Amino acid sequence: MSFTAIFVLIFLVAFVIIGGVVMFLSKTIDHGEARFGPNGKVISGDSQHAAPKGPARPAQRIDINKASDNE
Repeated sequence: MSFTAIFVLIFLVAFVIIGGVVMFLSKTIDHGEARFGPNGKVISGDSQHAAPKGPARPAQRIDINKASDNE
């Protein structure tokens, strides 16, 4: 085999190994955003994303024509 073929083979093997390590790490490392309070401690995400209490309200459409009628 020529030098070019060996170089390409080594490059492809290294590329596959690095890609495998990246895929493994992306599946095992917990992704997310850490939030810190004013005292520097991590804020728990449970209270940030808690569902609002009470009945749900449907969305309301903004009527553009009413805004132009007031002028």
